[in-house]
Amino acid sequence: MALIVMAILTALMAAFAVLATSEPQIASNQVASAQARALAESGVERVLWALTTGEASPTTAGVITLDPNYNLLNVPAAYNGTTENGLGVGSFKVSITDGAQRNIKVVTAVGFVPNATNPIAIKKIITQVTRLNWITPQCGLCAGGEDPAGHATTIKVGGSASVNASLSAQGGVPAGQYCSGVTPASAVGSTGLVTVNGSPNLSPPPGYTNAPPCPDGAACTQTFPSTMTLTDSDMATLKAMAKTNGLYVKGSPTWHVPPTNGLIFVDTTDESVLSASTPLANVPTVSLHGSINFSGWLIVAGNVDVSGGINMTGMIYAQNTVTLHGAGHGLYTGAVISTNRMDNSSTNIDDEDVGNAPISYNCPAVRNGGGFLSQSWFLMPGTYREVSGS
Repeated sequence: MALIVMAILTALMAAFAVLATSEPQIASNQVASAQARALAESGVERVLWALTTGEASPTTAGVITLDPNYNLLNVPAAYNGTTENGLGVGSFKVSITDGAQRNIKVVTAVGFVPNATNPIAIKKIITQVTRLNWITPQCGLCAGGEDPAGHATTIKVGGSASVNASLSAQGGVPAGQYCSGVTPASAVGSTGLVTVNGSPNLSPPPGYTNAPPCPDGAACTQTFPSTMTLTDSDMATLKAMAKTNGLYVKGSPTWHVPPTNGLIFVDTTDESVLSASTPLANVPTVSLHGSINFSGWLIVAGNVDVSGGINMTGMIYAQNTVTLHGAGHGLYTGAVISTNRMDNSSTNIDDEDVGNAPISYNCPAVRNGGGFLSQSWFLMPGTYREVSGS
């Protein structure tokens, strides 16, 4: 019996000894694999740096430059997928191409250890990178663009409302501010009609020409550029960002105190994409009342209703309707946009109504959310994939 036990133990010891000789190689391969993945991720980070720096400082060496519509202008050799970039224990190759829409780029990065010529480990990553889609407002107050078939948008401006898209102060409403190369078309713009009552003051930008019967300072039956509308993809990205680095709410919140600055996303109750067929019970209405100070983007997959002395810098963007009833002592610096995706009125007219709430058109404030929104490129949520190949 003792001899049998000894024989078994000897066999086991021999087997473990053989396994022990391969363990260092297995561990080494695992380390090399992790290093190759880290190198590929370094390639993605390099692209993010090159895109972000290229916008702010296009003459900096090694950056990627884009035209005003985010199309690739110049892709240096370091980002064309053929150049091997050495880094520490290995190297990486990375390429960038235009994505499905202008603010999306597809990045393919491959990490090698120790190099691409004689690699012992290779990791390949395909992902998409994006940045906040620059909104280019054509007016301080804009409505329409996604109206259901057979419905028309009407903006109703009343009371002593002031919308200033000029380059000079108008009464107590500050002068408008334009983005480089962008001049708004009007103070108020609608894809349908604009009606006024009371004595509102609509101050148009330079070069504006009135086309009666549209009120002076307004533009009717406008066709807005795509750069003024958030796509479903944009909305999905903003939703994901709000869930991680902003404020995400479902349903119909009522705020009497200042919400957080930055990005606020208010979603349908079931998180579905808003459409003309969305049940009314699922459509959110954000209510802002009292004295609220806010800088950023308020993005709503539904309606916005505001009353009181609201001081806002940035953008209110509603996929359906907006109603503003100011108390006269607030100020909107930026733009207010509704796209009117669905019709929820018995007269088949969606409306954007402004009481005595002053608006000062400010394109830079719209784009940067009053300084509270990142202007950097970042990984698009849900697009990171590790795939085979080299």
